Amino acid sequence: MRNVGVYHETIRSKRRQNLTMKKGLKIGYPYLAILFITVLIPCLTSAQEEKEAVRLEQITVTAPGEKEGITITPQSTIIHVEKYKTPGTPQNIVDILKDRAIIDFRGSSDLVETNDNVYMRGFDTRGFVTATDGLSVEKVGGYKGGHFVDFSTIPFGQIESIEIISGPHSALYSSRALGGVINIKTRTPKRCETLKPNFKVMTSYRSYNTQTHRFNVDGGADSFIYDFSYEKYRTNGYLRNNRADIDTISGRFGYILPSDGYISLNVTYQDAKRERPVNNDPKGKYKDYYDGSYPRTESGSNPLDEPRRDKEPYSFRLNIKQPTIIGEWKLGAYYSHEDQIYHYEQGKKWRYKTEWNSYGTNIQNEFRLFEDHLVTVGFDFMQLRYRWEKMDESYAGFIQDRWNIIPRLTLTAGLRYEDINIWWNNKNIRSGVYCNPAIQKDEIKKGYHQFVPKSFLTYELDDLSDLLRDTSISAGVSRIWTPKSYCQI
Repeated sequence: MRNVGVYHETIRSKRRQNLTMKKGLKIGYPYLAILFITVLIPCLTSAQEEKEAVRLEQITVTAPGEKEGITITPQSTIIHVEKYKTPGTPQNIVDILKDRAIIDFRGSSDLVETNDNVYMRGFDTRGFVTATDGLSVEKVGGYKGGHFVDFSTIPFGQIESIEIISGPHSALYSSRALGGVINIKTRTPKRCETLKPNFKVMTSYRSYNTQTHRFNVDGGADSFIYDFSYEKYRTNGYLRNNRADIDTISGRFGYILPSDGYISLNVTYQDAKRERPVNNDPKGKYKDYYDGSYPRTESGSNPLDEPRRDKEPYSFRLNIKQPTIIGEWKLGAYYSHEDQIYHYEQGKKWRYKTEWNSYGTNIQNEFRLFEDHLVTVGFDFMQLRYRWEKMDESYAGFIQDRWNIIPRLTLTAGLRYEDINIWWNNKNIRSGVYCNPAIQKDEIKKGYHQFVPKSFLTYELDDLSDLLRDTSISAGVSRIWTPKSYCQI
């Protein structure tokens, strides 16, 4: 009997479990239905939304055209040196500039820098401005007489980009920028996250025993940065008496300000020896000294003279950038020195020696006004001395407004005032006679001052047609004035 009772109890327990499972199933079905509805319906709705096409309004992407390391805008062309592709290894910025249509290279040889070998829109270096980081440089290397620019004195490793501004329409630069401006921008100091320095070594060898060896190291500690570079350039040239041997050393020290501005000091020294090509004409004046192993050259001096220029220029340049609530302030200053010896007639003492000293400074503030106006105001000063005698001195103030009248129409207008003093040569070097007998002085000081208005209007045609992408029409109306068109500076 006891076993029968247990058996009936077990049957009752199983019946309770079955009943519980049935109730559980009955209760679970509604929850499964709700779960099905909440998951499936949104998925179906999402699928329908994905199939429905939404028509957006026309979107126009605006950006400067860029190709092969070049950014082109209506106002300027910017060449990014590290990205720009050129055959061979560039020795200095002339190797890059001569590729541009606006630049006319007139050097006797592209292997050795010569005086005044770059023209811009038909103007020699007296008719356009050379600047570094926006600061016009009164004299960059060069020689006595024309005081030509020598681009090799600017260390190639320090250059970040080259900005080419066409025409005399910018109020930010000297009024003698008739052909335009070549603004050489050095690399912006950047904060260092580690103490590990960066090394870069480059060497190349070409025909005519042309060699370029370049070494650069840069780094820093947090906000302090440094940069050192050395470059050796040597070539035999392909013209007669056209060898060159140039050593360039440069260094930079800087500090990154808490406001993301910076202070940097650049120092450059160069030791350069360049021979001057001589006459090599089988039918010319010096036909008895003709050498058939060199190309024919109708110009130049006596081959026996073996003329050569030796010089050791050095320069200091200070750059300060400070963003503030009233705009971005920039300060630039430089001092450069160059002494040069001209060797002429082999075996004899050098013929003459020159020594130039130049100074310059620029301070400006760039700020936005009413969103559509970018205003720049500033002041600059430049002075050039032969040895320590003043040759040229200029003071200038300027204001420029870049106004976006409508999204496609931009007007850049400015006003520049210049006060220039020039000490003109009053004595004939050969005869010793004064050009103006009434003034018994070797130099005569004359002052010039003038207001020079500038304007440049640009309308972009991108909206009119896809064929007019990156196309614009520009017109500039500016006053051209400078007392330096025939000046020796």
